[in-house]
Amino acid sequence: MIFNPRAGRWRTPRLVDRILTVLERPGQRIEAQPTRSPGHATHLARQAVDAGAETVYAFGGDGTLREVAAGLLGSKVALGTIPGGTANVVPLAIGLPLRPLAAAKRLRTATPIEMDVGLCGEEVFLMQTSGGLDAKALHHLDPARKRYLGKVAVALAGLSQWRKYDYPDLELVADGRPQRASFFAVCNLPYYGGRFRLAPGARLDDHRLHLVLFRGRGQVETLAFARDLALGRHMARSDVEVLEVQEVEIEAPPDLALQLDGDAVGSALPLTVRLAEDRLRILVPPGASN
Repeated sequence: MIFNPRAGRWRTPRLVDRILTVLERPGQRIEAQPTRSPGHATHLARQAVDAGAETVYAFGGDGTLREVAAGLLGSKVALGTIPGGTANVVPLAIGLPLRPLAAAKRLRTATPIEMDVGLCGEEVFLMQTSGGLDAKALHHLDPARKRYLGKVAVALAGLSQWRKYDYPDLELVADGRPQRASFFAVCNLPYYGGRFRLAPGARLDDHRLHLVLFRGRGQVETLAFARDLALGRHMARSDVEVLEVQEVEIEAPPDLALQLDGDAVGSALPLTVRLAEDRLRILVPPGASN
């Protein structure tokens, strides 16, 4: 089990031994490995694959999960997700409880399925990559504040950037068709920022991506879009379009801020967003809807 000792607001180190006790089964051995720096979870996951592990569990936020998935992609090793971060979108999407011990109990009877994995350039994502106000806010988010305040810190960073954001034209090419928007998200899962269903038709195993485009401009329209997203009615807006796509080329502006699965990342455009050829084996509890 790879865990991020600084993720979310859980008392992660105190929970690790209890989670291991829940996950252990007769004839199996499980050990915990803490991450020490960005990218370390990928290294640990690859080590586990090379050592012949049957399952690798990731206990942390969506960023930790993304890094572990990058290390497992292309192998036959199954990934078990234990929520311990701020949004925990992937556990939510596969029907796991959002409390760590409850999720670990459900994983005891889970079985693996194959999940699509997105690539933004060469970077793996499980949920979505997006550009616009949300990514700008994440680039200015204080990690320590996020750790202690969770979603409140993200909301405060968004509010701060909303007051001064200039809504540049974001230029994309989706399956060969030029598109413009003030915000876009290329989604592999329906959920965004928690329980908000940004791309309601997306499924983790449907072999396609869903491109959400918001073409509104200004503070008032952005607030209205956020309100409608929270109420589940943003798809009816005239300035919102959702396309099923295989590939998206992100072309401009050159200084565009991007986020992958809730982590701010640098961008050197153009970048191609597509599905990876390999799929990820992920543990899904009985009765879950994909």
